[in-house]
Amino acid sequence: MDHIDEIKQKIDIVDLVSGYVEIKKAGRNYKGVCPFHAEKSPSLMVSPELGIYKCFGCGEGGDIFNFHQKIEGLDFPQSLEQLAERAGVKLPKRSIDPEKRKKKTLYELNDLASKFYHYLLTEHKVGKSALKYVKDKRGLKKKTIEEFTVGYAPDSWDSLYKFLKSRDHKEDDMVAAGLIVKRKSGEGYIDKFRKRIVFPFVDVAGKTVGFTGRVLDDSKPKYLNTAETLVFHKSSFIFGLDKAKVSLKQEGAVFVEGQTDVVSASQAGITNVVCSSGTSLTIGQLKLLARYTKDITFAFDSDTAGLTAIHRAIELAERESFNIKVAMIPEEFNDLDDYLAADKKAAGKLLSEGIPVFDFFLVSALRRHNVGNPIGKKKAMADLIPIFSKITDPVTRDHYVQKISEELDITETVVATLLKDIDSVEAKEFLSVKAKPRETEEFSVSQKSPEEYILALILKAPLDTAQTALYKLGQRDFTNPQLQEIFNGLKKYIVGRKRKFEVQHFIKRFDENLKNIVDELYLWDLGSLSKDEGLTAKELDSVFASIKKKTAKRELRELSGQIKQAELENNKKVLRSLSQEFKELSEKLI
Repeated sequence: MDHIDEIKQKIDIVDLVSGYVEIKKAGRNYKGVCPFHAEKSPSLMVSPELGIYKCFGCGEGGDIFNFHQKIEGLDFPQSLEQLAERAGVKLPKRSIDPEKRKKKTLYELNDLASKFYHYLLTEHKVGKSALKYVKDKRGLKKKTIEEFTVGYAPDSWDSLYKFLKSRDHKEDDMVAAGLIVKRKSGEGYIDKFRKRIVFPFVDVAGKTVGFTGRVLDDSKPKYLNTAETLVFHKSSFIFGLDKAKVSLKQEGAVFVEGQTDVVSASQAGITNVVCSSGTSLTIGQLKLLARYTKDITFAFDSDTAGLTAIHRAIELAERESFNIKVAMIPEEFNDLDDYLAADKKAAGKLLSEGIPVFDFFLVSALRRHNVGNPIGKKKAMADLIPIFSKITDPVTRDHYVQKISEELDITETVVATLLKDIDSVEAKEFLSVKAKPRETEEFSVSQKSPEEYILALILKAPLDTAQTALYKLGQRDFTNPQLQEIFNGLKKYIVGRKRKFEVQHFIKRFDENLKNIVDELYLWDLGSLSKDEGLTAKELDSVFASIKKKTAKRELRELSGQIKQAELENNKKVLRSLSQEFKELSEKLI
């Protein structure tokens, strides 16, 4: 055990966090008001079992070191020294920065890996088909490939491992860099990135800190990122910042969804485009961005997920006093990459102009509702209250009070009252026009999908209750591949188990991406359900029924399509079979 693990073992994260903020028991976890952003309702969850914290408001999370560094404004060496003293752990001598040598090694390994992948893509026969894909399908030119050091991780179990081993690098260092992982069975190691186009993560100092790998087909996951390491922290890393930092000071930042969007925009001459990597926008990324500009344009997809991302990003950016605009990608394009390929000039104009963010929300509400009648006005106002009530700048708030008043033909006094306090009686009356899903005492099912919710319940349920639920559920009840994998893992781990379920052992079955999802599911605050086994069982039955109904409806739609096809082909035998299956499934829904 090294000194970092020893410190983590000796310092209880609950004790550490409670020294700064009041937290109370909430089932197996603890809950309190987050110290990293302004909030009235507590959204900070702390898990003593996992040794982590997570704020479901601002997104901050991590272990004791992350929390201590964030709240004290320290770097890692300073935090390490202070927590070591608190834990009574003696650090190695001359360890002003005990990780300096380790970091240097990781930088060297990442740099070597970057050159290796790039060579395979551009010079070696193994990367010939991948290079054709990058050039023909993704439209990247040779100059762009060189500039971003785009590479290819071949369809091989251990090509990078063997290469680094030939350069006398140690397995432990390769693992620490996130480049290789131990085999799940047997001895030895395998490469983390395989059969993927690889984009290096380069920090503002020009050092390679990690990678993202994209598949060449439709397999899942589409993207695979380096997990947290000593040199890569996704919550404070911005892809493309190393190349865009000069342009940001002159033109402001355009924040997009993916790395390919950044690369394509740069190739099109739009050099102020950046994105996060494997995470939604965080306070840490905004603070880093603020060193270069306070002007930001969010260019996300126009689908539901894109709109959700914009809502959260705007809230965080507004809190950090950014000047915000929005550029919505037209619905006919999948993403900015597609838009640039179709019309580079129009895409460039969209990104450079944008519209003020609150104008965007106002226009969206006016389009969705007929504000020529009282009901339409009330529905539009119900959409606007949660967004505009969060404006903290008094000048901006006054401007939009006037604008909303004009557009909806409501007096400024009424608008100002409604936007002043979202918890007021008046505001709640307006918000009541929105259909609200059933809620538990403290947990709204609307926050996540029913599939995520039932997994969160199972993770907290007594062993026998969890086993019963898992036995009745099937993989087909989960449409998300990641949730399918977690469900399968739970079923294999829990069904038939007689010993107590231990989440810290269970999560070791998954890679970093899935582990983070399980962490978040386990950290959800389920209110009174966490304390009452009977309530948990009833809630599981209710959500189970809802999921099974959705599954049946989905299967009916699929059968309908198959029946139409059989009719077209005049295949009477198949048609009879499908029709009978459709009838039996329909009867289950009645």
